[in-house]
Amino acid sequence: MNVAATLSEVFAPELFVLVVTVTVAGYELIGSGFSSRSLAGRIAAVLTAWGLAFAVYQGGPTIVSTSVPGGEDFFASIGLIVGFVVIWLAWDQGGWGEVLPLYCLLLIGTSVVHILVVPLWDVSSHVTYAAVSTGFLVFVDRRFVVSLLIPVGLVWSRIAIDAHSVVESVGGLVFAAVVVAVAMSIGKVPQNQARISK
Repeated sequence: MNVAATLSEVFAPELFVLVVTVTVAGYELIGSGFSSRSLAGRIAAVLTAWGLAFAVYQGGPTIVSTSVPGGEDFFASIGLIVGFVVIWLAWDQGGWGEVLPLYCLLLIGTSVVHILVVPLWDVSSHVTYAAVSTGFLVFVDRRFVVSLLIPVGLVWSRIAIDAHSVVESVGGLVFAAVVVAVAMSIGKVPQNQARISK
């Protein structure tokens, strides 16, 4: 497997957004008082959500025998919506913080728009979800700015392995930039983690 293909595999959307979810949850947890019970609740919520997300992603095409607009991407987006709704509900009920729920809402919104766009334009999901996720991380803390290299690398990767055209890959960056800009203009990311940077 060459470098471009490896990059696409390692940063597959369904895996990368999970990594970012855990990163944001851990970042939010640092410096705050928490009990082992609340930590267990957080872990259980994320694992349950991701189990449901993958079940929808893998099982959707089997259950729905007819083709759907967007194909595999449709079920991936639905799975992400299900998973992030579960996480958002758990964080809201548990009172575990404000940052991860915003990431959940951002990914839910991204997935809804993605479902509508993909049947019309096969924009790169790899680039879109990586750019939205890393963009959010940078809004949370500028020290995550190096993570923006990931979606840029994926633009090259998706073109190199002929998974997407130049327009579709670069379009993923543009799509993500618009989604993040709109989301951040609607709701400001809490800056209560600033103490960690000091």
